[in-house]
Amino acid sequence: MDVKTVLLLVAGMLACNPKHSLVTDLFRNYDKRVEPFGPNETLDVWMDVTLVEVSDIDERKQVMTTNCWIHLVWRDTSLAWQQEDYENVTDLRIPSDAIWTPDIRIKNSVEVNNQMSPSEHNNAIVQSSGEVLLTYQVILKTLCTIYVAYFPMDQQHCQMTFQSWTSNGDQLNITNGESGDVGLYEYIVSAEWDMVSFKKSRNVLTYQCCPESYLTLTYRVVVRRRPLFFLVNLMMPCLVITLVALLGLLVPNESGEKISIGITSLLAMIALLLVISSLLPPTSLAIPLIGKYYAVSILIVSLSTGLAVLTLNIHHRGARGHKLPRLVKTVCFSFLARILFIKIDVPESDDQEMARNPAYDEANHADKPAPTLSLMEGQQAGGTNVVDVLNRLLHTVEQAVGLQKRRVAKQDSLDQITYEWKQLAIVLERALTIIFLFVTVFTAVAMFS
Repeated sequence: MDVKTVLLLVAGMLACNPKHSLVTDLFRNYDKRVEPFGPNETLDVWMDVTLVEVSDIDERKQVMTTNCWIHLVWRDTSLAWQQEDYENVTDLRIPSDAIWTPDIRIKNSVEVNNQMSPSEHNNAIVQSSGEVLLTYQVILKTLCTIYVAYFPMDQQHCQMTFQSWTSNGDQLNITNGESGDVGLYEYIVSAEWDMVSFKKSRNVLTYQCCPESYLTLTYRVVVRRRPLFFLVNLMMPCLVITLVALLGLLVPNESGEKISIGITSLLAMIALLLVISSLLPPTSLAIPLIGKYYAVSILIVSLSTGLAVLTLNIHHRGARGHKLPRLVKTVCFSFLARILFIKIDVPESDDQEMARNPAYDEANHADKPAPTLSLMEGQQAGGTNVVDVLNRLLHTVEQAVGLQKRRVAKQDSLDQITYEWKQLAIVLERALTIIFLFVTVFTAVAMFS
């Protein structure tokens, strides 16, 4: 079989296909650059958007990325035909780039080249009446003002606005049906955002430059953030660090680690705060909820560290011999210690202790002249020289014993004062720990309830 025969067979097969003849006749005088409506005519275009997925919401750039299906329906009389003339062919699938399509663009797009035009791989379904149905998929990146006041328990309101770029409302009547909720039949649930509502509306706008009115179709997306990720990775570490810093108040003062625990906790919280600041837009309109929580936590840890310095000072104050005021002793040891379930053996006052201590009485009388032996006793003992030596020796011994007794009494008094200041430090540490724990829990519950 030669080449000429093959070409004749192919030409015969094409001639037998009514769609080939139909397409040839339709596009013989068709020009896609010409609009399918006259100067004083209005073309009705029905448009709908099917939301498939909220791919991403970039808080720092304030951009929402969505995956959508665009549906367009209009009537092009230049593409109509009689079914009887073409063996009852009711519709055709024609590449969208071969026919005229409405110049509908997304108004609040962040990309200049995002013209929302169908690609050459999308086919339009053309009915015999000239009605054209065009459905295609598009990834839209639109501006979305992010409100961070309640982050990470926030709810964002974003919108997509569609409008004809060159045709006004008298030329292109764009409609999307009745305003209200849009079905989410094809929506894929996001792991980060909960869909609250998806609504549509139609608006008429007038610009100062032009007397004509322009039609816009607006689709509003309301999503709520799922906070579990941020609660686990940002809130729980902050809470644990705060509790560790507060428990540092209960560390024994002799360990020398009270201040270092507070400073280490502050550094860890500041590091977490830097992580949060990298996630949010640099806005001054509002302080995020998590930022407020971190600020309160940092304040609590700073105060606990500062008060740890105070309790350390109180703990070592008794070594300098400063007596504890009687009012402080009564309030802290008699009332506050009982409330905090701290058992303290309250020492007696210095006056009572000294009155009952015979060693103190003897020490006070140690400066009195020591008794001496009489002359008759000295003569009986063997002479005056021996008596003088014994008297001086006895006086020296009694002075040494009196001095030692005074030292013991003074040390006992100092130990008593030191004990009272140490007990006061313990009472204050436990009271401050309970207060700060209550404030920490109350703050966490109040902010995130």
